[in-house]
Amino acid sequence: MSKWLPRIWMLALLVLVAFAIPQCLFTDHGLFNATSQQSALDPKGMVSRDQAHTFYLILWVTLGLFVVVGGALAWVLIRFRRRKGDDPNYIPPQSHGNPLIEVGLVMLSAGVLVIIAFPTFAGIVLKERLPAGEFEEEPLVINVTGYQWWWAFEYPNEGGFYTANEIVFPVGRPVQINLQTNDVIHSFWLPKLAGKKDLMAGQTNHLWFVADEEGEYWGQCAEYCGDSHAYMLFRAHAVSPEEFRDWRHAQEDPAVRIGQNDGPADLLPTMPREEWVDAQRVEQGAQLFQQNCATCHSVNPAVQSPGPNLAHFASRSTIAAGWYENDWEVADGQVSNEYLHRWIKEPNHVKPGNFMWNGFYNFDRTTHERALVMEGLKEKGLTDSDVDTLITYLYNLK
Repeated sequence: MSKWLPRIWMLALLVLVAFAIPQCLFTDHGLFNATSQQSALDPKGMVSRDQAHTFYLILWVTLGLFVVVGGALAWVLIRFRRRKGDDPNYIPPQSHGNPLIEVGLVMLSAGVLVIIAFPTFAGIVLKERLPAGEFEEEPLVINVTGYQWWWAFEYPNEGGFYTANEIVFPVGRPVQINLQTNDVIHSFWLPKLAGKKDLMAGQTNHLWFVADEEGEYWGQCAEYCGDSHAYMLFRAHAVSPEEFRDWRHAQEDPAVRIGQNDGPADLLPTMPREEWVDAQRVEQGAQLFQQNCATCHSVNPAVQSPGPNLAHFASRSTIAAGWYENDWEVADGQVSNEYLHRWIKEPNHVKPGNFMWNGFYNFDRTTHERALVMEGLKEKGLTDSDVDTLITYLYNLK
């Protein structure tokens, strides 16, 4: 029994590996599943296509080396294995050095490096700099700022408005991305269009991309940045030039009336009162928003707020930085969304460590004490009814 047990375990391990590898490569989020939302091997733009071609080149080169070296090793192991009747103490003739083999291997290695290096460096240059004369239109400039754990997007040349966690751009037009961080190191990763680039404190990094076809593309932070790094997602929407023009004009218009005092009356939707789901609830929601949310969130698209800008919230496809779909239901004049309810009522259960729940503190390096800047929702004591009223208000910001 002891003789066969190791072999049984080895066979079981091989079966497990043989089953696991296809699952890793070809499932919904697998490496070689082109339909995966974040597959870099399904390029939809010039930059990502160049990166995919470089990847495949390196893959085939290394696969060829593996076959040659592995095949030679397997041939030696089989050809010169010890056979029954061989002298176990036999030592084959020894030799030292072979200039032809040594020089040949050095030249082969150098050739492989050259084959890999040239397209790699060309791809780096392409990602860093928009090719001169390649496009007729001027690039769309989007300033990206990374926060723990969400994204702020500014369109400085399109009216200077802000949005959060979703970007929209026209298909076929180059997009220039300027990257900054407000806190720790993040990494902007949009695999089907742009590859990835780090956001570093104290400097601005750049990348660009262009989308070949319309669609929704998924992106995320690709550098560990704290407790909820895995929940720091965003969506990119490539639309027709006409759709982008309409979207841009809609973003430039305030979702609410912005007055000097920004009181509840100024926070009410600009749409006619009869179009509100429930006018009384919306007014109550505006009051709750002013009391509990306005310190960090703005509903004015022209304002860069400490937290995600919520202007035109109802028109967005996701909430909580791309973690939940922005789906809702209307019943009895009230809008409901169980995911948004949970996100407002218990945000720490959705994104551990987030400032919306814990509050925000400044650290004094002299006294080594923390000063409260923003009170978290855990101190607010919002009831389920309050949260539902807030949700009804937010879904009237179209």
